[in-house]
Amino acid sequence: MKRYILLPLLAATFAAQAQDSYMNERLTNNSSDVIGTARYVGMGGALGALGADMSVISWNPAGIGLYRKNDIALTFGGTWGKSRIDEVDRGKATFDQAGFVYNIRTGSESCPYVNFAFNFQKKINFNHNFYADNPELRGLSQMDQVAELVDWDEGWQHNLAGLAFENNYFSSALNEDGNRFYYNDIPSISNYYTHHSEGSLQAFDFNLSTNINDRAFIGLTVGVDNMLYRSWNIYGEYDLNGVESYNLHNDIDISGTGVNVKLGTIIRPFEDSPFRFGAAIETPTWYRLRNSTLFFLRDCISGQESQELESYLKFNVRSPWKFRASIGSTVGSILAWDIDYEYATYGNNSISYPGTGGIKDVEMNNLTRQNMRGTHTLRVGLEANATKNLAFRLGYNLSTSAYKKNINFDQYWLCSDADNAMDYSTSTSFMRLGTANILTLGMGYHSKSFYIDLAYKLRNQFADFYAFDTSFAQEGSNSQFTAMNKSLIGTTIDPVEVNLTRHAITCSLGFKF
Repeated sequence: MKRYILLPLLAATFAAQAQDSYMNERLTNNSSDVIGTARYVGMGGALGALGADMSVISWNPAGIGLYRKNDIALTFGGTWGKSRIDEVDRGKATFDQAGFVYNIRTGSESCPYVNFAFNFQKKINFNHNFYADNPELRGLSQMDQVAELVDWDEGWQHNLAGLAFENNYFSSALNEDGNRFYYNDIPSISNYYTHHSEGSLQAFDFNLSTNINDRAFIGLTVGVDNMLYRSWNIYGEYDLNGVESYNLHNDIDISGTGVNVKLGTIIRPFEDSPFRFGAAIETPTWYRLRNSTLFFLRDCISGQESQELESYLKFNVRSPWKFRASIGSTVGSILAWDIDYEYATYGNNSISYPGTGGIKDVEMNNLTRQNMRGTHTLRVGLEANATKNLAFRLGYNLSTSAYKKNINFDQYWLCSDADNAMDYSTSTSFMRLGTANILTLGMGYHSKSFYIDLAYKLRNQFADFYAFDTSFAQEGSNSQFTAMNKSLIGTTIDPVEVNLTRHAITCSLGFKF
């Protein structure tokens, strides 16, 4: 097949990286990490019943109600991952938190304190580097799937399929009915995928909380999220002779804001006991986001590149409801413990488009319900006071995967909706994240007013990466690929396991008065 380059006839303003359910979950799922003050991190984020920490403002707003003094705190540190790509430094300095609590003594016996608080805090750190090389494509290619999209989808002019078509990445023939179809005639033996991303999801939380008879604490937090995400991805394939045939470059920039509300309570049911339980609910976050993407194809055989397309897409994402419960207590002035649980309804994530009057992307939302499920998060924290001023902490956090088993990313059935994100897809890859396990250690020193806390966090998570979906090669798919490649019917490719393990060190400085 000849692969000479033509000037693309595409409208660049329409091309964009599709906002699929997999990407939206990665952008909004902050339950699978613990970021905040070093005390909060050191206890694995388990402070939903104990409270009295700045970072609990986003988990259980009632925790701010336990403050009896003013507090100012800021947190910084560093994070580093397992992988290093193209000399990109694995480590990165971070500024994770800054906030204050303003305590008002009311003089009332029934309601002795009212607290106002503001806290800036990172919710998700997007700093990731990883490789995903698959040496066993078994004759299949990403371009097989893309060629099927050209035949199937009337909106292909605005995406990767359109770019490949306009640059002659396909051959064509007539079927038995005399209709022209397109196909890829360069099978592949292996591929590679390089990913680098950076940025964060940041929360600006405003809190009002109160204390009722030192037995009940109630808090309300209004949160404003700010998203800054940037990634660079390169995907390439090698033909049966081991020669690189082409590669695809994607440069993605996503930004925008969202808003949510959190309501919580902490109850101390027994007057003579420090035992307490807490409950909180968080509404969905309603995001208004913008996606700017640059992408191009490079023909490694001829050495020529397609025109780089720059695109812009506005879209809305609604994250899930979250429900939380906590129990905790203290043992004199020596020991404190806390156990938290959260359930989040990730199968109810949805996407819509503001430019079309808020019309929902029906097909993509159906894919989300089909492939996603609710997540369970368990947090356990322990704090032991070695002396009057020195404390040691231990925490553990488990968050289950939001993905169902044996999921895929069959883009064909998504193409029937005129407002579907697949009409803007510049990639075929998807990744299924596994369970996240977090182990934390911490220590803190506090004087009468000043305090300093340190924490170390090990976050372990693996993911299955798929370069493309192989539905086109399966029995009964009615694709042109199966009609022309009888010997490859039923062929699949195994996922590549990606190690997303990260380490972090956190330091908080604070002053209570």
